[in-house]
Amino acid sequence: TFFKKKTYRLDLMGNCGGGITPEERQARQKSSDIDKQIRRDEKVFSNTIKILLLGAGESGKSTLVKQMKIIHGDGFPTKELEEYRATIVDNLLSSMEAVLRAMDNIEVPFSEQKNQVKGDLILSYEIPSNGQMDESVMSALKAVWGDEGVKECCRRSYEYQLNDSAGYFFANMDRILSPNYLPDQDDVLRARVMTTGIIETSFTVNRIIYRLVDVGGQRSERKKWIQCFDDVKAVLFVAALSGYDMFIREDDTTNRLDEALTLFQAICNNRFFQKTDMILFLNKLDIFAEKILNTDRHLKKFVSSYKGPDRDPKLAGEHIKTLFKDRNANKEKYIYPHFTTATDTSNIGVVFQVVLNAIIEDNLNKAHIL
Repeated sequence: TFFKKKTYRLDLMGNCGGGITPEERQARQKSSDIDKQIRRDEKVFSNTIKILLLGAGESGKSTLVKQMKIIHGDGFPTKELEEYRATIVDNLLSSMEAVLRAMDNIEVPFSEQKNQVKGDLILSYEIPSNGQMDESVMSALKAVWGDEGVKECCRRSYEYQLNDSAGYFFANMDRILSPNYLPDQDDVLRARVMTTGIIETSFTVNRIIYRLVDVGGQRSERKKWIQCFDDVKAVLFVAALSGYDMFIREDDTTNRLDEALTLFQAICNNRFFQKTDMILFLNKLDIFAEKILNTDRHLKKFVSSYKGPDRDPKLAGEHIKTLFKDRNANKEKYIYPHFTTATDTSNIGVVFQVVLNAIIEDNLNKAHIL
């Protein structure tokens, strides 16, 4: 005797014989979608490295973020370049205003007295909201930049606060003030916009996603840093070598190098980063070398511990590197130092690849994969 096997389906949802309702089907689908998204997020998270970008104000952190966009992204499309035009024109004007104000303070006169009137015009001018500068002001800017007194004051910028890119903008003034001016990538790299809040930039290298988190370096911004401390695989600390003879913008008594060293010590020895890679970019090497080689602003005048020769940027830079490494209280923790020029795309491309390789290797070692 043959028995025919019958299969009875039990609906666990309690709807015997009638199948599931559309609402139940929708709920199951939603649950399945959530599970899939969680699995995707876990995969992405395991393949993501978060790098926290820290440093004092005007160290060059934001320039590094722009470089990642150029090196590992699509660069700056024309629309975005156009949007930088107003910022760059404003940087040019505000830099010249800083020089003109400083001329009185440090007692540098105009070489041609007629330029005093043009200087007064510049100081009283405000760029309209449409970003179009008056012809009279453009003419005044070109005239005062030709004045030897203005150039002398610009050379003495260590005595007051002046954007590092001021000289670049002055040298490119005719191009920047032309009617059809479109900024290029070099212009954008030198454009100065103070970072406020938290800016995250993501890029992918060899199927690994890097999240570069940039937080404003001014003292007023630092209270926001702790919000970014979770899940950090590496801290990239940026310090400006060229600030050894300058004061911070927030006050006229704190040396920029001292401020950077104090800040680095606090971050390096913070309990949140006991086992976190610490990368140190000693930035603005080009400005530093120019200052050490071609001025009398010798390092030993401002850093008493330096006993080396004058006009030797290599030895001077190595001494500053040692000052930073000595602030690390945990001798088992390795600091990865690099000398950089953030506005040099080829330099940053090479150095950053070395950094990424080091981060990956160290994190694999910590996971006992290597």
